[in-house]
Amino acid sequence: MFEWEKGNAFSLVVTLYANNFTLNNAACTKFKDSKWCMIGIDRTNKQVAIKPISKKDIDLNIYPLENLHKVFLGKGYARISNKNIINEISNIINKECNGIKFEATFDNDQQMLIIDLNKPI
Repeated sequence: MFEWEKGNAFSLVVTLYANNFTLNNAACTKFKDSKWCMIGIDRTNKQVAIKPISKKDIDLNIYPLENLHKVFLGKGYARISNKNIINEISNIINKECNGIKFEATFDNDQQMLIIDLNKPI
């Protein structure tokens, strides 16, 4: 009997580098209308949430501006730079972030990308 292997064309993957998060094409589609995001860390469960923030939300002052991070959208990827957050994640997982890939899920109810730091690819 064949066991079908999971493909990566539609998998949401986030790669952690020393200075940034890089989202693959499937993951960055969730940010196509956002140039800003918020990043939250759940230290207990070792998870990171990245929430896309729309221009409308910024104009309505729904979120404090100091909590926003710039999202750079490239062709087929997105990048969010923040060395301090990457260093914090590195401390949580006890590994250097030098291209570590994590599968992510998108929580439609809360509209955020969830990265499980317990499950590197």
